[in-house]
Amino acid sequence: MSNPFNPNRRNIITAASAGISIAMLSSLEKAMATPANNRTGSIKDIEHIVILMQENRGFDHYFGNFPGVRGQGDPRPLKLRNGHSVWRQPSEQHRDGYVMPYWADSKTANAYVVDGADQGHHAATLIVNDGHYDQWGLSKQMHNRMAYYKASDLPFYHALAANFTILDAYHCSTLTQTYPNRLHLWTGCNGAGKVGGIPVLSNYGEDETPSANMDEDMPIKAYEWTTYAERLEKAGVSWKVYQEYDNFGDNILSVFKPFRPCDKNSNLYKRGRSWVSEHKEGVDRTRSDGVQLVEAFKKDVMADKLPQVSWIVTAAALSEHPRWTPADGENLTAKLIEALLSNPKVFAKTAFIINYDEAGGFYDHMLPPMPPASEADGYSGVDVTGEFKDYDADPHIGVKGKQPLGLGIRIPSMIISPWTRGGYVCSEVFDHTSTIKFIEKRFGVYEPNISDWRRAICGDLTSAFDFKTPNNKLADLKLPNTDDYKERLAYSAMQPSLKIPELQTAGGQVEGQMGLRPAPYRLRADAVTKNGNFFVTLANEGTSGAVFTIHDHAAYDISGPWRYTLDKGQSYKAGNWNLKDRDIYDLHIHGPNGFYRHFAGRTVSNDKPIQDPLEITFNEDYKTGAITIAIINKSDKNIEIELAMDDEYKVSGSEQQKITIILNPTKSANISYSLVNSSGWYSLKMSHNQSKNWLRHYAGHVETGKASKTDPGIGRMVL
Repeated sequence: MSNPFNPNRRNIITAASAGISIAMLSSLEKAMATPANNRTGSIKDIEHIVILMQENRGFDHYFGNFPGVRGQGDPRPLKLRNGHSVWRQPSEQHRDGYVMPYWADSKTANAYVVDGADQGHHAATLIVNDGHYDQWGLSKQMHNRMAYYKASDLPFYHALAANFTILDAYHCSTLTQTYPNRLHLWTGCNGAGKVGGIPVLSNYGEDETPSANMDEDMPIKAYEWTTYAERLEKAGVSWKVYQEYDNFGDNILSVFKPFRPCDKNSNLYKRGRSWVSEHKEGVDRTRSDGVQLVEAFKKDVMADKLPQVSWIVTAAALSEHPRWTPADGENLTAKLIEALLSNPKVFAKTAFIINYDEAGGFYDHMLPPMPPASEADGYSGVDVTGEFKDYDADPHIGVKGKQPLGLGIRIPSMIISPWTRGGYVCSEVFDHTSTIKFIEKRFGVYEPNISDWRRAICGDLTSAFDFKTPNNKLADLKLPNTDDYKERLAYSAMQPSLKIPELQTAGGQVEGQMGLRPAPYRLRADAVTKNGNFFVTLANEGTSGAVFTIHDHAAYDISGPWRYTLDKGQSYKAGNWNLKDRDIYDLHIHGPNGFYRHFAGRTVSNDKPIQDPLEITFNEDYKTGAITIAIINKSDKNIEIELAMDDEYKVSGSEQQKITIILNPTKSANISYSLVNSSGWYSLKMSHNQSKNWLRHYAGHVETGKASKTDPGIGRMVL
């Protein structure tokens, strides 16, 4: 894939600003370089946390083309049952019989007004399809699902990501709509949580049908479990909701009994239900241009009176919901960031978190981590109470049995702060409860609604921050001006309607590595053969829980895939892949942060068990960042073994990308790779001359606890 510009921050911003005004305000540039509050070198240096949740956008839809993230150039994407990669989604909406992601170029098409598709729990569960992830084409809106933007379409957002830190493993909390996901952000659950209540899975309430109990404030029956805002209030932590009057119902506090109705003299009303325009005499509360919202936020910033925790709820037209345009929301975000930067003293002690409630039906290629529903689906070393919905068989909805609530589809998320500057990617798995966990970590207010499973696998956002040395390098930061967004919108609106291209071509993403924050993952997956039986042993040696998924492409017509949750320090022997009437295995194992193993071979020949001739021990060295492979020949024959590191993962000068060794019977060999030239990333394939079916493919990143660079293999789309 050609590189249209060098992948440094300034050139990313230049590309993001192509065709629009890039007038800069020197005061804002200076503010962005303000040294972080660094009194303690810890999360305690943050005094204000601001959360802006927008509507209905998928990660690949917004950032699949951005360099360094696990996007359209993911070198090891999920493989579908038909043998193609996850990028070729089966569909009748194109003569090819599949649809691939295509660029929604706002300069040549009416690309900003692109509605998504049904993302309710039934629809999303059918899309995930028990982990096969091959039913995106069920919707007749496939022509909308697969559209994605580039930096020229979302210049401010791509520049934000280039300047600060983007989270490329942030999933919405549940496989469904806005309200259940916002419930997770504001309360830690959607009614089930740790106690296993009835989960809310639609915007209408727990019964998933519109309620007759409606009033002006709330169209559904009030919920009665405790919100996190109430917990902050009780603990004496200051908080506030900055909300527009026409807010699309996105202030989730309004659906809880203590806030409905509220005494207008109470803190619950003043902080949680009042509007930014409420106390302005003669002002139209229904305005939706965002000016009043920005003014109210800026007023508190300038007076150094930001609460310790703030939520921002925009007007419906600025929410980026697909019925409106991303450019409107992008401009509002730019004005809010500008307001924060207008007082460098406040910016120096504030973390501004941007996320989206759900993906809105827009395509993302990353299969969400999920818990197993039963032993037949895998294993969890963590309690999964509160993570399922039980359905009776119903041919009308196409869903039956015990279905996981989430995690949901990946969504965009960025953190703007002095501790997240420099153009970094953070690849730890997060969801909306991670934001609560971040507030917990800073202000000590515990949220008991978060399930054990979610607490284990979803991080607390702290891995995205550099609290120890945030001021070592005060980056040269610049952001494009968005004042011409209406002109861009008007120009795009005059172009032809967006549609799937007649000639579909493989895309990819901008080449080049970004900075990479350390992740808590130290994972193992080892192949074990004994007496003709084949097993996989999984282990988690890191500091966070993790989900492995295993797809057996030798048995896709029988069962699977399988999901395994291991908390830190846990291990598990995952099944016996000897299948009746099958003598081969072809396992693809995916984990977080690009972890991947592919084990293929035979277990039986001529009705006799095959003893694997090689015993392999694969290790990551967490101190040096190297990998070592110990191989023992257990057979009575000489074996010729080939080891090949993929070309993108350059080895050092004393090593070779491809080597061949011959092992005599009972002899062993030890091979090591330093990985210095590949930033700790590897993709190593092994084969031998005794079986054309045998393969071992090891890929991932060796975590040393230090920042590094993103996967050098990210580039062209793999089909």
